[in-house]
Amino acid sequence: MASDSTLKRVLNWLSRKVAIVFLLGFLRVFEKEGLSIKKLTQEGPYRRIGIIDGSFMGSHYLVALNLSGKIDYPVMVEECEKRGKELPTATVLLRNAKKLLGRSFPDLLLFDSLYFNKPHFDLIRKELDTHLLIKSSDPSFREVLKDADFFFLNKDIVDVPIVEKEGFDPVRICSWKIQITSGDFAGYPIQIAHLTEYYPKRNKDKHPEAWIVTTDLSLSPAELREAAHLRWHVENNVFKRISHLSGTKRFYFKDSVPFFNLLRLFFAAIAAYDILLYILKRNEKEFKALLNGIKPTWKNIFSQIAETFEENVFGIEKSGW
Repeated sequence: MASDSTLKRVLNWLSRKVAIVFLLGFLRVFEKEGLSIKKLTQEGPYRRIGIIDGSFMGSHYLVALNLSGKIDYPVMVEECEKRGKELPTATVLLRNAKKLLGRSFPDLLLFDSLYFNKPHFDLIRKELDTHLLIKSSDPSFREVLKDADFFFLNKDIVDVPIVEKEGFDPVRICSWKIQITSGDFAGYPIQIAHLTEYYPKRNKDKHPEAWIVTTDLSLSPAELREAAHLRWHVENNVFKRISHLSGTKRFYFKDSVPFFNLLRLFFAAIAAYDILLYILKRNEKEFKALLNGIKPTWKNIFSQIAETFEENVFGIEKSGW
């Protein structure tokens, strides 16, 4: 692990603008390979989905935008001035993203309950002209959720339209039930859903629940559920992954400028790697030969790619020079 001063010296030549442009540079291939869109369900339409979330790395607070298509692409990241400034930082990031991403800007943005407020709804719907979905765990957080909770509990006596859907998820091995009604928040029509799941093989948290609010009235019950699960991608596939591979959670970094330059390089690296991996997987025979019996983890595959590159480009044998 290099020291703060060493990294600062090495990264001194890299400007913030260049690091931002470099990270955005993978958009073209992201679009060309069809990785920017995904279906939430097999029957649903293709969508462009983005996830906004905050984190704490290298002693700095930050907000990141992850484009969640067929792969995850953490395309933008901004420093928070201090703790508690996630919302204004996210506002600046989203406005910049609208200008810089062009047609890659999401038509559905996923948030946690921190963003459940009128200014944020106005930003997303009026200014950015896209849709939002919020996942929350507390029905008492907003009056509109408390009203929906009352409707669901008294569905036999209230004259309110309620949609109910049940299913079984063979991938996550759980059964699920969702109740949906309509409502209004900050002057915008919304769908309000209460999701309950049952995981029989879990020892803890067998019955997780979630509240889902969205301005996208076209989302089906199954799509609402998948979108709620998808929100975890930025945490699991970006933040935890970067921390595991590079130690960003544990490493104290005093100077924010070189740290965020480095973080953007890390984000670019996992985007490039995932794009390459997706392309390789299209050729099943070649991908199997690349793996050569190893477990397909990030480190194992990266090692195999590096060795293959050395052999083909530099003529280096695995056994030595």
